[in-house]
Amino acid sequence: MAGLVSVIVNYGGTFILVFQAAKVAGLSPELTASWVWSISIGVGVTGIVLSWTAREPIITAWSTPAAAFLITALATTPYAEAIGAYLLSAAAFVALGLSGYFEKAIRLIPPGIAAGLLAGILLQFGIGAFGGMSIDPVLAGLLIMAYLVLKRFTARYAVVGILVLGLAFLLIEDRVDLSGLALQLAAPVFTMPAFSLNATLSVALPLFLITLTGQYMPGMLVLRNDGFKTSANPIVTVTGLGSLVMAPFGS
Repeated sequence: MAGLVSVIVNYGGTFILVFQAAKVAGLSPELTASWVWSISIGVGVTGIVLSWTAREPIITAWSTPAAAFLITALATTPYAEAIGAYLLSAAAFVALGLSGYFEKAIRLIPPGIAAGLLAGILLQFGIGAFGGMSIDPVLAGLLIMAYLVLKRFTARYAVVGILVLGLAFLLIEDRVDLSGLALQLAAPVFTMPAFSLNATLSVALPLFLITLTGQYMPGMLVLRNDGFKTSANPIVTVTGLGSLVMAPFGS
């Protein structure tokens, strides 16, 4: 159930930003679908490999902060050059994982500071839950009350329960337009990468730093806080390799 919730959160949060970035970049529906395909296959395969080899619950995901960054970056960067920047960033993560320096940095963080960092990261999600009160107080209030009730009686299914309840509420209120929805299989579309100094400095470097501090660091701290001792090196290396393979298809 925890894995299902993680996937729902990943698709519900990150992919909204991905679609916005694709729109800014002027990507065709085929290229956008390829981007979603490459992310889904990439995180799925790397998550399975890491969880199987480490025997620990390791779920990988496309960086949400990085997706938010791309909304502005793709407005001024040609898509082929952005693909080249993805490759450079992924190669840097492979090198970082093989070097072992990231694991050493993680070990230097005291438990108290790690707990404080996690609190700061998770606080925004808690506050964000109340932000919807000003947009739709009825729906937000209903979901908050439902969560409290479900948390009391069946904590494991609380998140999935409010997701189903919220969707049902919107469908009953006829606030979900499914007229343009069509079920089709996504297909990968290869884009030949291009490299430029501008894309390296304005996309690859920020993408590397944002993902490192906004995705890898919090993820490792969550694992350590829950008592798992998996080394950061194979996680960074495997996900970097996954990004290298999937980058020409959009991820």
